[in-house]
Amino acid sequence: MTITYDPTDPAYFDEADYRAEATRIYDLCQGCRLCWNLCPSFESLFDIVDTKYEGNMELLNHDEQDRIVNECYQCKLCYPKCPYTPPHEYMLDFPRLLLRADAIRSRERSKSLKHKLRDQITGDTDRSGAIGAMIPGVMNWASENPVTRYALEVTAGIDRRKKLPQFAPE
Repeated sequence: MTITYDPTDPAYFDEADYRAEATRIYDLCQGCRLCWNLCPSFESLFDIVDTKYEGNMELLNHDEQDRIVNECYQCKLCYPKCPYTPPHEYMLDFPRLLLRADAIRSRERSKSLKHKLRDQITGDTDRSGAIGAMIPGVMNWASENPVTRYALEVTAGIDRRKKLPQFAPE
C-alpha cells in the first residue's frame, strides 16, 4: 500500500491501493469519531460499521465505500478537526482520499452530463458565492422557486428538497 495523493504518481490511480488506504483511514476514523457530526459521509460510515460489521472495516464492500465517497461534498471541515492529519504518523487526509476515489472513478468511467453539471454547480463555491453576492435577491428567489428546483433536480440531480444556501444582500 502506498499513501499518495499526488495525481502524477502512477499508484494514485491504482484502485486496489486506494481501497486498502480507504480501509485504513476508515478504521482510524471509526476509532476516533471526532468528525461524526460534520457531514453525511461520517454518519454513513459509522452507521454501517456499527450496525453491520461491529467495527470491522475489512468487511466494507465497494458499494458501501462508494456511498461514503458520494456523500462527501468536500467542505473539508473534517481536516482541521482530525487529530491524525499530516505530519502525524497516521497521515490521515480524508478529503484528499475521497478526491482520489473520485479521480479513479472518473478515469474508469466518464461522468454523466448530469454528474458533471452537479459538480460544476456545487463544487465551485467561490463562483456560486460571487454570483450570489452580485444578485442575492434573484438567487434566493430561484433557490426557493418550485419550478427552478424541479429544473435543478432534472438537469443536475440536486434534490428539490435539499436546503440551499441563502445569500445576504451585504
